[in-house]
Amino acid sequence: MTVKVSIIIPVYNAGIYIDRPVNSILKQTLPQDEFEVIFVDDGSTDDSAERLQTLAEKTENFRVLSMPNSGWPGRPRNVGVANARGEYIHFLDQDDSLGPKALQVMYDRAVQNRSDIVVGKVKGNMRGPIRLFRESIARTGPELAELYETLTPHKMFRREFLIENDITFQEGRCRLEDQMFLAKAYPLAKNITIVGDVVCYDWSKRDDGSNNSKTRTEPSDYYPWLAKTAQIVKANTTPGPARDAFLTRNYRVEVLRNTSTGGFLNGDPFSMGHYEAARKVAVEEYSDSVREGLPPLWRYRAELLEADRVEDLRTVARRYRDAVSEVEFSGPVRWRRGVLVAPFRARLRYKDGATVKVRKLGGGYGLDLALVRGIDGGPDWSFKDIENRATVDFQLRQRNKEQAWFPEVESRLTVAADGTVEIKGTVRIDPDTAACGGRLPKGLYDVHVNVQLLGIDRMARIEGGPVSEVLPCGGARSERRNIQAVPYWTRDGRLALDIGGNMHPVPEKPTGSQATWRKLAKKVKQVLAS
Repeated sequence: MTVKVSIIIPVYNAGIYIDRPVNSILKQTLPQDEFEVIFVDDGSTDDSAERLQTLAEKTENFRVLSMPNSGWPGRPRNVGVANARGEYIHFLDQDDSLGPKALQVMYDRAVQNRSDIVVGKVKGNMRGPIRLFRESIARTGPELAELYETLTPHKMFRREFLIENDITFQEGRCRLEDQMFLAKAYPLAKNITIVGDVVCYDWSKRDDGSNNSKTRTEPSDYYPWLAKTAQIVKANTTPGPARDAFLTRNYRVEVLRNTSTGGFLNGDPFSMGHYEAARKVAVEEYSDSVREGLPPLWRYRAELLEADRVEDLRTVARRYRDAVSEVEFSGPVRWRRGVLVAPFRARLRYKDGATVKVRKLGGGYGLDLALVRGIDGGPDWSFKDIENRATVDFQLRQRNKEQAWFPEVESRLTVAADGTVEIKGTVRIDPDTAACGGRLPKGLYDVHVNVQLLGIDRMARIEGGPVSEVLPCGGARSERRNIQAVPYWTRDGRLALDIGGNMHPVPEKPTGSQATWRKLAKKVKQVLAS
């Protein structure tokens, strides 16, 4: 039988933690005889080799390859690809796991769409929810900017695509080997598929914390690799959206983060070493179009960085560093034909409570004087792209599941007469479609909101409010039943959605007598308070 997927797992001193990926593999809905698992033992010094051999002897589709220690996962992954027989390759780390439907769903969609790469929904506590997975996409190209939110290799790749384009991992000890791999793979892919409706990969911390690096990274060990990543992107792209999407992400995440850390603000020598190395890469590797793609405040900071205006960078960072997002419902939260509808307004506030503003300046806008007052040229610096990366995302985070879903949001950016920048809109939560087109799984959901304005990105959890009431459900007399309206506010101040079998369409207006309505409302309040 044809091998559909080869799972490649580099292993080094995994110990008992190898059970986590193995157990998830054994639970796959794709039949075991349709995929293979290749463990590449990278010279482990514990009992990992013996554990792997025992697994291989008991499981027909498991294979073990052994090699001298290379010090990094790049070479084991390359060895795995070279020995794989699958039509597609999926990389899995030794302390992560797959969702039970991952291989079946990703492979089926890969074949259906002739995909070079399939990016499966990720959950876990190693990072926040990824906006890329707010919907499933059958086919897209490398110009999709949100692709670059996920630069780990834990995806499915067509094996011939990797071989024909000589896409391999950097071998030996290095940094950003994952990014360098994707710096070549993403731009060369003709079809990329996004799976947003099925959790495919669980990327979580080990209970001993050893999958997180405990050693600080020296600038000389990091930024030359960042420069090489940029060079790989440019070698495999022509000037345009795909190139700029990747490099703009790296400028924002890998370079500019060094201009707002506590160490940079305090002039710590180690942090200043990072600053100098990051600035060198920015000046040498990133074009004007990359910088122009940054949202306004980040672009202004990039200009200060490249001009080596250290004190001005510190001033700006101190002024916006403690800003927070503020989200409020601007109208009643209510059910309409089974959909929860909530009008909202979102803005950013500084630590002192003042709102983040802009100023009319020429044909565009100027940054808030609260940010640039006293900085040479700052009050005169202008921009027009006020909507660049200006978004509000509501996230339904299922408790104890480390996953999130993105309900439908309609919004628009507004600038008030006093210059206050807000995003106003409506969030609609349909329990039958909120899970990326599917029904929300049963459980409790906390609601978080991510607000991005001018380049400031802040997450908040919705808090406060009254307990929701019970609304009688209309219809024929024999079909009438009383249903708890959700969301409700928990006693610790969190907004939660009760999907535990009680979610049904509720008419916009309650039917039945007021006495019945009040009685039911009182009962629900008693239940929630108990």
